[in-house]
Amino acid sequence: MLDGMNSTDDFYFAALRQVRVQRWHKGRVALTGDAAWCATPLAGIGTTLAVTGGYVLANEIACNDTLGSAFAAYAAAMRSMVEQGQGVPKIGPRLMNPHGRLGIRLLQGGLKSTSRPSVQNSSATLMTPSIEAPNLSGDDRNRPLHNRQCPRCG
Repeated sequence: MLDGMNSTDDFYFAALRQVRVQRWHKGRVALTGDAAWCATPLAGIGTTLAVTGGYVLANEIACNDTLGSAFAAYAAAMRSMVEQGQGVPKIGPRLMNPHGRLGIRLLQGGLKSTSRPSVQNSSATLMTPSIEAPNLSGDDRNRPLHNRQCPRCG
C-alpha cells in the first residue's frame, strides 16, 4: 500500500483536527457554522450547529442596535450549545483510527456488532448527546432569543 501511495494519481489524505476559537467576531464580521466552531465529523452535529447559529445570528442582528451588542448576544446564546457539540472525547478519533492489529480487530468487531438493527436502535438512544439549544421559539415571534425587550421589534 505504501508503494502504491507514491505512484498513484488519486490518493487523498487529510488530517482530522478541531480548532477552537475564543471569539466568533471581529469588527463587522461574524463567523458561524464550521468557520466558527467546527465540531469535527465525529460529533454528528455540524449541520444543526450551523443552521442554529445562522438563525440566532440573524435574530440578534435584527434585535440589537449595534453589531457589537448583536455579536455579544449571539455568542452568549450559542456558547453552551457549541461547547456541548465540540465535546467529542479525545479518545474518539484514536478509537476510530486504530494503529495496531488489535485495535483494528476491535474496531471491526465493534462496527460489525453495531450494524445489527437491534443494537442500532438501543445504541442510538444511548449515544445521542442531549444538547440544549437556544430558545428558538416563544409566545411572541418577535421576542428576542436573549430574553430582553428588543428595541427594534418592540
